[in-house]
Amino acid sequence: MRIGVDFDNTIVCYDALFHRVALEQKLIPPELPVNKSEVRNYLRRAGKEPLWTEMQGDVYGARMAEAAPFPGVLEFFQQCRQANIAVSIISHKTRHPFLGEKHDLHAAAANWLELQGFFDPDKIGLPRAEVFFELTKEAKLARIAQRKCDHFIDDLPEILAEPSFPAISRILFDPADLYSDETRFFRAKSWAVISKRLISEPEGFREFAVRGGLASPITVEPMSGGGNNRVYFVSDGKQKTVLKQYFRQAADARDRFASERAFYGFLWGRGLRRTPEPLAWDAEKRLGLFEFIDGEKLRSADAEAVDQAMQFIVELNQDTSAAAGLPNASEACFSMEEHVAVIDRRVARLAEIEPSHTEAVAFVQESLQPAWRKIRAAIRGSSPARRILSPSDFGFHNALRPADGRLRFFDFEYAGWDDPAKLICDFFCQPQVPVPLEYWDRVTAALGDKALAERARLLLPAYQIKWCCIMLNEFARHDRERRDFAQGAATSAQRKIAQLAKARAAFQTISHA
Repeated sequence: MRIGVDFDNTIVCYDALFHRVALEQKLIPPELPVNKSEVRNYLRRAGKEPLWTEMQGDVYGARMAEAAPFPGVLEFFQQCRQANIAVSIISHKTRHPFLGEKHDLHAAAANWLELQGFFDPDKIGLPRAEVFFELTKEAKLARIAQRKCDHFIDDLPEILAEPSFPAISRILFDPADLYSDETRFFRAKSWAVISKRLISEPEGFREFAVRGGLASPITVEPMSGGGNNRVYFVSDGKQKTVLKQYFRQAADARDRFASERAFYGFLWGRGLRRTPEPLAWDAEKRLGLFEFIDGEKLRSADAEAVDQAMQFIVELNQDTSAAAGLPNASEACFSMEEHVAVIDRRVARLAEIEPSHTEAVAFVQESLQPAWRKIRAAIRGSSPARRILSPSDFGFHNALRPADGRLRFFDFEYAGWDDPAKLICDFFCQPQVPVPLEYWDRVTAALGDKALAERARLLLPAYQIKWCCIMLNEFARHDRERRDFAQGAATSAQRKIAQLAKARAAFQTISHA
């Protein structure tokens, strides 16, 4: 994980310095609150904007060393270092002031960081190469993308809201509570809040990691990408592992922790090694510890990857004698009526979308529901001839390719017994790493006969509707709570916009719509 941090008014607090300089120049009354914004606003009201601009050059240049860090920011950087979390300082800063003496503002800022111990290996130890002072706002946004930040912290909502801002987690640092009405981003009034959010660890995880074979001292680093759970990279310097903290919701009867634990137990009991090794489980705290797979995410599906995925399913079902106790998969279907009922429920749940989400409501009522009625009427057929063990939610979004080229699959919270036709449809419908329909015959031939292929083809439009519904989960309260647990409630509005766009795009691919 990498965290990006703005510099001015995020790391550096100028309130006292601006107030002091303005008093020295007899520009403000002593009783004016000690706040940079108060000084600026007072001078603007007094028609002294040029003096404010010149003062900025003086503060950011010749007197920069007198500025103070915000409380808790040095501790935040130290905690990131202890947790092995990479940090980049990325700021939009002109080289010279607009008015007054031509101070080198970049050099003054770098010197301030030096004085505060940012580059000292015995203190913060930030690499100098991770400090970027960009001349334009556009260059700043490009640098955030180039450094592949997972989170970015800034004091200006207009920067975080830029259309070209990378699609990452954004945190608004608002110590003076200037943006209390801001709901687009997670808003933090202190660095302690940010530390808790980004560097927090599950209760008892260190003792749990030791039970899993790690030795103290142990470091933890939150990992991005968990859709339903919180995921952490945990290491003792030699062994690398992944810690998973499972979400549990009273309204959801399915126990994702128990399902995944049972499925991993079956896989490794059978000697199947196409998954990370499970190292430890804690049912009370709902924690799972797994081998860390050092591999790359798949960006697209090719014939070799598809063949490996199907080989995993074939191996999984070669001997199921020890699998009698495994549960049915989530939303398992063993008749055409059950397939229809699953999508009926998905579509019906979208009726709970709040009317204020007018675009989402219109899409559901004017496009999704009419298409489903048409597709539903065309579904006919008999019950499936067999059932299989299915990882469920199976696709290349839950796979990594290590250096040996042998794919490893993970995330089996919904796994269990199911209709192979449903597995096939879900495999081709999952949106993160789309599987082109050109591989349809390859997949159906690997898993079954002509009858299975025909039944899956009949059900495909229905499951395309289902996946449009899944993309709109952000608008359904119970599903949104899982995402908020994993990713934070502050990103909810952004996720809604993105998911509605994805649902609309996916809807255009439904041939029977």
